[in-house]
Formats: sequence, structure tokens, C-alpha cells
Amino acid sequence: MHDPTQEGELEETEKINVVPLADLTLVLLIVLMVLSPMITQSMIRVQAPNIQERATEGFAAPPPEEKAPPAPLLVEIGEKGLRLNYVDFTDVPTLLRAIESQLEQDAERPVIVAASDGITVGSIVEILDGAKLSGAKSVALVKNTAEAFKK
Repeated sequence: MHDPTQEGELEETEKINVVPLADLTLVLLIVLMVLSPMITQSMIRVQAPNIQERATEGFAAPPPEEKAPPAPLLVEIGEKGLRLNYVDFTDVPTLLRAIESQLEQDAERPVIVAASDGITVGSIVEILDGAKLSGAKSVALVKNTAEAFKK
């Protein structure tokens, strides 16, 4: 058999090798098939309201009386200190006790934490964790520069 590499000659081939292209396509297809269930499981699910129908008339029943959602607890972390619903606090434990006392009155109140620029992540996480440990069912972090708190 003639081997051109040993003699220093190189023969040009005019054929395109499609085997690596097919291999790559199959690998990408397998990766897509493996990842697609994971992607659909991590999607945000929205719970649609249930509509009760009147059995006799076939019309939709009026929605039940819904109470207004509870007012959230707004925690602001600024350069000058801490604030809970526009009441200033000097340290984190005092703030967390105030959050806990507010949540004892209404456990459904969400806690919203807003921090100004320059605040360390550790202090924000400390307040988020403390609010969750205080009994908050819903804790959220919002992007806010808290300009009014800097003044």
C-alpha cells in the first residue's frame, strides 16, 4: 500500500468528510434531549385561579371575596443605618426583633429588603436570613439605591 506521508508527498483530497459533522450533530442532539426535561422543570409555574361553575345555570360563579394582601415590611439598608417601614434602627438584632414582632401579628406579610450602593453582601444576607428565621414566609430582595435614605 502506498503511504504518501513517508515519501514526503501529500495528496489532496477533494472529498468532504461528513462523519465528524454527523458525530457532532448526534452529540448535540443527545445533550439537548438530556437537558430539555431539566429546563422545563426549572421554569416558573403560575397557578391559575380555579373557576367554580354553577351547576344549575352553567354560569361562572362570582369570585369569592378576597381580602387585600397584607402590607409588606420594607427593610432599607443604607449608609446611615437600618430602617424598617421608615423607623430607624441602630443594629441588626434590634431590627430582627422588630421584624419578628411584626410577623407575630400577621405572618403572611412579605419582607422586602432594599439596599443602597456600597453595602456589603454579607450584611444583606444576614438580614435576609434573619427575616426568614423570624418567621417570614416570603422574603424578597429588590434593586433600590435608597436615595431617600441617603439624605
